[in-house]
Formats: sequence, C-alpha cells, structure tokens
Amino acid sequence: MSVQLVGIIGTGLIGSSVGLRARAKGYRVLGHDADTSHAQQAAQLGAIDSIADVARIHAECPIVVIAVPVRATCTYLASIDRAAPPRARLLMDVASVKAPIVRASHGLHHFVASHPMAGKETTGPGAADANLFESRPWLYVRPHDVALEQRAIEFIRALGGRPFGTAAAEHDAMLALSSHMPQLLAYIFADQMAAAGNAEHVLPYCGPAARELLRLGRSPLTMWQEIFDDNAANVARVLRELAARLQRKADSLEHHTDALP
Repeated sequence: MSVQLVGIIGTGLIGSSVGLRARAKGYRVLGHDADTSHAQQAAQLGAIDSIADVARIHAECPIVVIAVPVRATCTYLASIDRAAPPRARLLMDVASVKAPIVRASHGLHHFVASHPMAGKETTGPGAADANLFESRPWLYVRPHDVALEQRAIEFIRALGGRPFGTAAAEHDAMLALSSHMPQLLAYIFADQMAAAGNAEHVLPYCGPAARELLRLGRSPLTMWQEIFDDNAANVARVLRELAARLQRKADSLEHHTDALP
C-alpha cells in the first residue's frame, strides 16, 4: 500500500506542526511557502519530506492543508480554478476567522474550513511541535458532504486534535469572546505595564495572571491585527460589553456599592 501524501501550503508554526505530526503518523509530506527560507527550515527540521511548488501539491496530494493567514488563505482559495481544482479529496485551512474563508471557498468541492485551537506566542517553523494539537479542540465548519466531513474528522484526529463541528458565524462570534478579545486585552495590558516603568522593575510584582497576559502580549501583532480586522464587528461587540462591565465595577469600587464582577 502506498504512503498517503499530505501537502502543506505555509510552513510556519501551524503548518510545520501539522507536518511533524503527519510524518510521525506515516504520511509523506510536501511543503510550500512563499518564504523559501521557511520551507527550507521546515525541511531541515523534518516537518516536511521535500519542498514542492503549489502545482505539484495540487497534482499529487489527496490531502492539502492551507496554513497561512486569513487574507492569504482567501486569496489562495479565490485563485483556484473551479473547473480544474486540486486532486485533493480533503482541502482544509487553519485560519482564525471563518466567515471570509467560507465565502472565498464558494464552489470549491472537498474544502473544509477549520481552526485548531492551539498556538504559541512565537512563530515560524522553528517553533513547531508535533504535539501542538494533542487533545486540543479543532473546530471545523460542517460541510454538506457527510463523507467529506468524516475525512476531515479522521485527519484531525490523526493530528491529535478533538474535532468539533460548527457554523462559520457561530465560530467567529464565539472566538471573538474566547480568543480574540483576550488576546487584544493582553496587548493593552502589556502596553499599560510598559508605560508603568522599566520591565525589570515591574516584573517581580507580577503574579501568574499578569505573566500569562505578558506572554500573550509578545505574540506577533501583525498577524493578530489582521484577525481583529477580519472579525471586527464581533470583537467590537464583546469589547463594548466588557467595557460596560468594567465601568460598572470601577463605579462600584469607588462608591462601595455592589456590581457585577
């Protein structure tokens, strides 16, 4: 029996982690990255078997994982010729916002929009980890094709993830609360701490919660800014709800009255 091929487009943290886990599970992995140094590093680290161009990945790989940011994913999906699509029987993305991805994939068979709930504050193939997805929720937008959904579930499980089906709008609304807002708060908190004085002076005064926020605040802002922009309406809504709660709490502390936490 021939070894199944997996193609990875984008060999950063997530793509290279997919590659490491897939290779450990017996898949052969072809990788492509617009940044050739990323692809070369991924190959050196063993995340991919060999570097390939997109045309080869389309022609040879029955499973393709698109592991680039939201807008790059949308551009890639929109560029695919619907009359001559990749041979993949499972084409998945891993971007953090799903509504624009689903729109860009319209008319593309065998595509499943997905989002592994795993990551780090560091990026690039050097940060990859074969166990990054182990026991972590991996959300996916349910396709209409039951057989396609089953293929997605099986592959997610092979990578160590726990598959959870959802809808694109539900995903984006919930992630605004559970992921995007906390990350934005981490940036704001880190900025406020920096304004308070020298980091070496402030750090000894930080407890575990503050240290975790500072760790998250070191995440690449360029990538996250795109996520905030692409899910702006949902993020703005939960921020306003939080701001109202914070204002009530500030008032209650100042006036010694009860208020919601």
